[in-house]
Amino acid sequence: MFTGAEADYDGSLTVFVSDIHVKPDSYQRERFAAVVADILAMDPLPRRVVCFGDVAWVYGRKEDYESSLPLLRQLTDAGIEVTLGMGNHDHRRNFLDVWPEYGHRTLVPGRIVTRTSLGPCDLLMLDTLWENHLDETRMCKVPGQLTGDQWDWVRAEVGKLTRPTFVAAHHPIHEIEDGDWKAFNDLLMAAPMVAGYIHGHNHVWKGGLFGPSGRKWADSNFKRWLCLPSTGHWGDIGYVKFRTSPGCARAELVETDHYFPNPDARGWIDREIVRERQGAFCTFRFGSEG
Repeated sequence: MFTGAEADYDGSLTVFVSDIHVKPDSYQRERFAAVVADILAMDPLPRRVVCFGDVAWVYGRKEDYESSLPLLRQLTDAGIEVTLGMGNHDHRRNFLDVWPEYGHRTLVPGRIVTRTSLGPCDLLMLDTLWENHLDETRMCKVPGQLTGDQWDWVRAEVGKLTRPTFVAAHHPIHEIEDGDWKAFNDLLMAAPMVAGYIHGHNHVWKGGLFGPSGRKWADSNFKRWLCLPSTGHWGDIGYVKFRTSPGCARAELVETDHYFPNPDARGWIDREIVRERQGAFCTFRFGSEG
């Protein structure tokens, strides 16, 4: 393990995690601890780690954020930049109680919206959490939200980007129900500096293409999207190594397990899925190289 001044970092490498769903004394916490150990064993270390939401288990309780905090602090103590996003199982109030710096870091007041440099490109993490209550005994809404001040900000920001930028959120584009997802889709398509869209939420490694909504699009008129695995809750289990270079980014899956939804009831098909998907990759091109 490399820490502090002893560490060597790979500035082109970011580790993407999503849907960690950590709570005290849970198998999800054990799974995330194993991912953190994997990251800290990398030589050189990744420059940054980004989580695409659902940091908390189900209800976004403060104790969930307190449970994952020591694990995430292992990364920051090693000099790795950490960025956390909001998912439908999170709660901003409780999150900010544990991570108050995001109240200053956010680009949109009242939301958790961040920009992270990935070297030759940026990652713009939106906040699609549709938080409909402050009662920790009930879940927030499952679909996403992109409305109000955040939508106004995104619409203005995407049009003035000067660096290749991956737009990211917890939800896939078409599952943003509170707001016009087709308008959002077309906004991303029309912005030349948007390099692609990356999300979590569905607990599966899967990539695809999106184009202008509501009409047939030419072969050259598309962008790529990528869905990330969960680190240990259910579905595809693992994390993604995201490596950038001028004009190109490559996402590589590290699949450590697969189960749906009970980790104690795995069978032959789970083992086959792990074998088949291990090392899968998705390539993005952008800028003059795109």
